[in-house]
Amino acid sequence: MEKIEKIMDREIAWRIFAHEFNTSNLYISEGDERAPNYIITPTGVKCNRLFIIGVITEVENIGKDNNLWRARIADPTGVFTLYAGQYQPEAAIFLSELEVPAYVALVGKARKYEPEDGNVYLSVRPEEINAADEKQRDMWVIETAERTLERIKIMEDALDSGLSGIQLQEFLEKKVKNASLINGVVHAIRHYKNLDRILPELKNSLVHAVKTVTSESGVIHDHPPEKLARKPGAPAQPVEPLQPAQSMKIKEHAEPKTMDKPGIQERSYIESTKSMAHEQKPVETDIAEELEEITGSKDLKEFNETIDVKEPDEVEEIGEETDASEPQIPLETKVEPPKPEPKEIIADIIDRLDIGKGTSFSGVIEAAQKAGIGSEIAESAIKDLMDEGRCYEPKIGTLRKV
Repeated sequence: MEKIEKIMDREIAWRIFAHEFNTSNLYISEGDERAPNYIITPTGVKCNRLFIIGVITEVENIGKDNNLWRARIADPTGVFTLYAGQYQPEAAIFLSELEVPAYVALVGKARKYEPEDGNVYLSVRPEEINAADEKQRDMWVIETAERTLERIKIMEDALDSGLSGIQLQEFLEKKVKNASLINGVVHAIRHYKNLDRILPELKNSLVHAVKTVTSESGVIHDHPPEKLARKPGAPAQPVEPLQPAQSMKIKEHAEPKTMDKPGIQERSYIESTKSMAHEQKPVETDIAEELEEITGSKDLKEFNETIDVKEPDEVEEIGEETDASEPQIPLETKVEPPKPEPKEIIADIIDRLDIGKGTSFSGVIEAAQKAGIGSEIAESAIKDLMDEGRCYEPKIGTLRKV
């Protein structure tokens, strides 16, 4: 009976993108020393545990006296840092046998580290980790975008209300059933003073994430709608157009050897993660209109399956009506194709130079300079590609395509 109660009390495993997780800087603890510690994110997630599916691009054994494995797991918005040591033996064995890059699904504990220099570093300690594939990653991205947009809408409503404290909590209780989220939103509004900047940035990251996993369908929104970048009633803010990322071609990692542990059997990633986590229930809020503005569909889950892309000759042309009797002046219709971004040029360079064993960092920079890209811009582009999981650094000075 006691064991069942402990399972029921297990914290929610939230779906959170790396960008939001790494932007968080509010940490609270409720109760005594054994009470859970929480990271409060800008959308009000009271995060003790989280559920991630992404690409592991780097694994390193950094332990001296014992095995301590560090890994980087990328989603389309950024990178989570993962640590597994003697208290996570199954995860440590999994990482030690993993051939990167590889798709993985994991449930883990959110952790913060504060060294003496005053900086704070966030990381994840895996409770369970399993092999995944690209389709599962894409579905996680779409569902996580949905959940994040729901929370952003709640935050915007709370900010627009102008309420605080008990009044704000009572206001939220009429809209939200998740008591943990209500508490987190109140904490977030009290702590984060620049939400007018943070929330538009998060919306931009959602647009980029959804476009990353749907780019193969041909759907491109070069100009995300203004509503995604501002609160209702606030002045419009520019949203930078984002180029669709290239699809990642990653060999699906074979299941690692079964752990010799009583009670643990080989399971699919969905079954195993559900056994470790209670997923948060969908927040009841009307976001269909905003979802439609991002993707053209009110249902993100159906979005990628119901896309009908018009060919160039099917696109309607809009112009002024002219009198047929008037002489018609031929218009110049030739349009210069847009120049590719430096990041995409760098991605092509790495793809061309890496013939199986990687290519040197200096060689990529040299090729970029020949293409008219400065070294600083090239280095920044390489970092962006690594954060997006499109290339990785198996050892210092060497780059490999994903």
